[in-house]
Amino acid sequence: MIKFANNSLADHFLTKEELKSACPAAFKTEPTNPKVSDRYVQANTETVVDDLAKLGWYPVLAKQCRTNKKSSGIRSLHMIAFQNPDVKIAKIDKDGGEIVDSWPRIILTNSHDGFNSFKFLVGMFRLVCSNGLIVGDNEMVNMSIKHINYDFEALRDIVKTAIEQVPNIVCQMNSMKNTILFEDDKIELAKSVVKIRKGVEDDEKFEIDEETIMDILDPQRKEDKGDDLWTVFNICQEKMIKGEYSDIGSNNKPRKQRKITSIKKDIDFNQKLWAIATKFIPSETVA
Repeated sequence: MIKFANNSLADHFLTKEELKSACPAAFKTEPTNPKVSDRYVQANTETVVDDLAKLGWYPVLAKQCRTNKKSSGIRSLHMIAFQNPDVKIAKIDKDGGEIVDSWPRIILTNSHDGFNSFKFLVGMFRLVCSNGLIVGDNEMVNMSIKHINYDFEALRDIVKTAIEQVPNIVCQMNSMKNTILFEDDKIELAKSVVKIRKGVEDDEKFEIDEETIMDILDPQRKEDKGDDLWTVFNICQEKMIKGEYSDIGSNNKPRKQRKITSIKKDIDFNQKLWAIATKFIPSETVA
């Protein structure tokens, strides 16, 4: 018996029709960039979707980058997240039921314009906030396959590598849960998160007002009340991704921040945030 933490659609897999509606770029059969070389070999994202299904991984989220006048529709970067119904992080409750906390994900990015290979990352979907994390540090190297080298066996190896990373991710998650942050630590983490969001380098002078910090650290639900690193990390990540915090603008008035919609910015922010958060884990902490 599986009980979900909320009414999330984490267990809803996208049909081909839903996938095509959300991400038509994934179904392009010809290069979207007329300037690609005659030697350019296009491997269709739809083929990868079908092959991942053979390995038990199905699409749950898809989006593509917006086109602009300069690109004239040439750029076709898109992202699809996949889940396997049998690969989950769960615990047994007092009644013997299985409570799913989160789902590991394989994140695929690709384009049909000659600018990108198939790239795969490991992600995590946390049910309590219906929010996705993209995990990344030195031990979790991004995986890619060039279009010209794509085949099913190469994909099988990618999936195997991704699954092998899950225990390490769970270990780090548990270490975060076992790490209690003092108030100064929380403030430091919140400042670091804003610096990443704003693209501020570590050596650059940066000031952030106390009201903004408190807004970022303020949990939105009772499940997110806690002083452990995992809880605070998730609060900060959700606020930044969804733009659910206000910053003080140049006119000294609160200004609602926008959510991150760019595929590249989403991935970059998540990976940098994970790297920053894990630095707060004491070296002697045992998961």
